[in-house]
Amino acid sequence: MTKPVDHMLDQELDRLLFDRIWALGARAVQDNQISALADATLSTPTLEEYQNSRGQRMADLIKVIKLGISQLR
Repeated sequence: MTKPVDHMLDQELDRLLFDRIWALGARAVQDNQISALADATLSTPTLEEYQNSRGQRMADLIKVIKLGISQLR
């Protein structure tokens, strides 16, 4: 069983990784002038907002995240 402290640490690390990937994806949207995703990058969602989003918003957020992951490679 996972200890509560370990779980909290994992959540914090997840948030840090999400924030880093989001920043890279948002920068790629700006640098490559991807107008279809410009609105999605006007604000930075929290990890929880990302996880709770639906529909077109979720689709756009996923595209930004994918761009961010590609920047890590």
